[in-house]
Amino acid sequence: MKDLKYSEIIKQNSHLSNNVQNLPPYKISILSNFTCKQLDPILTYQLRAMKINPIIKIGNYDNIVQDSYDCLGDDLVLINYDLVGILSKHSVFFEDFNQNEIDRLYDSITSDVDLILNNLRQIPAVIFNSFSGLVTYANSVIPSKASVFANKLNQYLYSKKEPNVNIVDINVIISKVGLYASYDARMFCLSKTLYTTAFWKEYVCELSVIVSKNTGNLKKAIIFDCDNTLWKGILGEDGMSDIDMAAESKTGQIFQKVQQIAVWLSKQGVIVGLCSKNNPGDVDNVLSNHPDMVLKLEHIVISKVNWVDKATNLREISEELNIGLNSLVFIDDSSFEINLIREQVPEILSYQVPKNLEEYPNQLLSIIQRNFYLSGNKDDLDKTKQYKSQSDRENEKSKHRSIEDYLLSIGIEISIDEDDGSQIPRISQLTQKTNQFNLTTKRYTESQIKDFIEDENYKIFSIKVQDKFGESGLTAVLIINQKDAMVNIDTFVLSCRIMGRDIEKAIMNFIVNYYSALGFDEICSAYFPTVKNKPVLRFYEDLGFKILNEDQGNKYYNINLTDYVYQNVNYVKINNYG
Repeated sequence: MKDLKYSEIIKQNSHLSNNVQNLPPYKISILSNFTCKQLDPILTYQLRAMKINPIIKIGNYDNIVQDSYDCLGDDLVLINYDLVGILSKHSVFFEDFNQNEIDRLYDSITSDVDLILNNLRQIPAVIFNSFSGLVTYANSVIPSKASVFANKLNQYLYSKKEPNVNIVDINVIISKVGLYASYDARMFCLSKTLYTTAFWKEYVCELSVIVSKNTGNLKKAIIFDCDNTLWKGILGEDGMSDIDMAAESKTGQIFQKVQQIAVWLSKQGVIVGLCSKNNPGDVDNVLSNHPDMVLKLEHIVISKVNWVDKATNLREISEELNIGLNSLVFIDDSSFEINLIREQVPEILSYQVPKNLEEYPNQLLSIIQRNFYLSGNKDDLDKTKQYKSQSDRENEKSKHRSIEDYLLSIGIEISIDEDDGSQIPRISQLTQKTNQFNLTTKRYTESQIKDFIEDENYKIFSIKVQDKFGESGLTAVLIINQKDAMVNIDTFVLSCRIMGRDIEKAIMNFIVNYYSALGFDEICSAYFPTVKNKPVLRFYEDLGFKILNEDQGNKYYNINLTDYVYQNVNYVKINNYG
């Protein structure tokens, strides 16, 4: 997109609209105290390219607080509350403000921030741009009052940040584009248009990961080739002694940095894997014994080192990990291999190692920033171990004649907690990130989950899973509306990590028992189809639920609790409840 002219972006938007017109709308409001109409087509282009159908509404000029009251139902709200726009309304030069005047302005702005954030607390994702003093006094080398003031405002903004709020550092965007390429003083005087097209293109790229997080489109695994990707040289030709990844080597240090990044990703819960045409024993030897190797076997979740074509190997990786092909990022130095993957498995995001090797680590970090969400919470940090356990489960499965025998052999146990406030971040994350086993695809913020827990009409069941191979953590959630003697399953999500073990059937058995004991007669539910949740298309029907209504693919169900046929899943034990 960065290489496209503004006119080309507008032209291609029409073509891209055909690819997303059947997708559900993604509602966005842009609230600003300066003119930012050129942001609309750029953002539209980027989201349509990401297979998202944006419906963008631009608020009234310099009416952010009032317009923030009218955003309920939006998926994303962008706040452009810029210091230039604020100070342009004052007749006195800001550097001439006395301290009392500065304090009054600070109180006024922070009061606005409080109102805006409070009005948007139920919005799944809010992007609030930081305050910047760079454009205010572009020629100032010595920190101006405006720069100091902006820093103080940002401190306040960060102190008030809620989990659904993302703060974008405008100064970083300006530094990437260049100060004088980022803003147009002439256009601001003419039409209050502050930032340039170049600025907005860089800005929109930075928003991609936030939108991906909110729409559940983030990547889960990064798969590396080995030769000339993790080290310099070809193992089969050069031998272990002559491949280079040494910190003291001009070239080797680049590959060591790449390995350091891979180790860091592993610790952040990203699946790190290998897909390489090599002898597996040779690669294992390098991982285990090479003195300069930073990336070790313990960091690798899955490895396909053989002489099979890489498209086949990557498909097998997807199947064995039980994640979609579109959850994979593949890194390789070979243009032949990259083009092969792009042709045969276009769902996989493929990147070639740059010819200018010095750019490799930074480009890799850019790929990570735009495609992965690194939360650092405990559940994410344990993922490497959990996915390694999944590989062990696959090996165990091959030893049994039937799936029932296999499931019985691994000793599945689940524990169920009710309205557990300590799990709010993880519960919210599951609703945001789960796509395959997500029956209504509703995304909830931490604030909304907290409200559900405090509302007597709602009940949240969070489920942890373990077996003989280890703990999978909190991997299933039900949000139930039990208002007016009616039980309605608002949300039922199950992590792809535990699909295929009939855990969802055991959970439904529990839910029916739970509400039967409370005297309820009926459970209602729904299925809202998406591209990714087709695996659960018939989930309720297979459990005996009756279709009450069908509207544009959405199905609404109910079942009388006395008619429910309990599922025979004796291999799933409810270890504890509450």
